[in-house]
Amino acid sequence: MNLKKTLKEFLFKIFRKFAKVKEKTIHAEALVRDDMWKKLQKLIGKGYVWFVVTPANYEYCQCYFNIKQDKDQFTKILTDRIKILKENNEEIQLHIHLCNVPSFFDKKLQDEKFEESMKFMNSLGINPTKFAPGWHQYNDYTISLAKKYGFKTIYDYTKNPRKKPIIKNNIIINYYWKFWHDYELI
Repeated sequence: MNLKKTLKEFLFKIFRKFAKVKEKTIHAEALVRDDMWKKLQKLIGKGYVWFVVTPANYEYCQCYFNIKQDKDQFTKILTDRIKILKENNEEIQLHIHLCNVPSFFDKKLQDEKFEESMKFMNSLGINPTKFAPGWHQYNDYTISLAKKYGFKTIYDYTKNPRKKPIIKNNIIINYYWKFWHDYELI
C-alpha cells in the first residue's frame, strides 16, 4: 500500500467533510416517482441547481427507478414537475445519461440523446447552459455537442474539492466534489 496515496486520500476525506459546497446541485432522475417528488418539493427554494433528465432517458429511468408509466405518461409527469420548478424560479439545467463506458460511445447515440433532450427543454422555454453527463462519462464529441447546443459549462465529478476548472473547446469543465441524487433522499 502506498502510504503517500493513503495519506492524501485521508486528507481529502477530512477536507471534503468540512469544505463548503460552492454550488448545491441535484441530479433529478427519479422525479416522476410520486414518493420522490414529495421529497423533492421540500428542496424548492433552497438554492439548488436542478440537473434534470428528459424523455431521452426514459429507458434508463424505467430500469433504474422501476418506472411503470409508458413514455407518454412519463413525459407528461416530467413536464408538469419541471414546470413547477420553473414557476418557482429554480435553476434548471440538463442531465443526460449517454453511456457508462466511454469506449462504447458513438456519435449517433450522443446526437440522438442531445437532440431529443434539447427539443424537450426548449419546448418548456428552458435554454440550459450547464450540462452534467450521467455517470460523469463523456468524451471530446460530447464536448463538441455541448458547444453546438450553446452550453457554457460541463459539470464533472472529482474527489478533489480544490480541483480548478479547465477550458476545453471553449467549454468550461467545472469539477465538483459534492452533488446529490434525488433518489438518495428516500
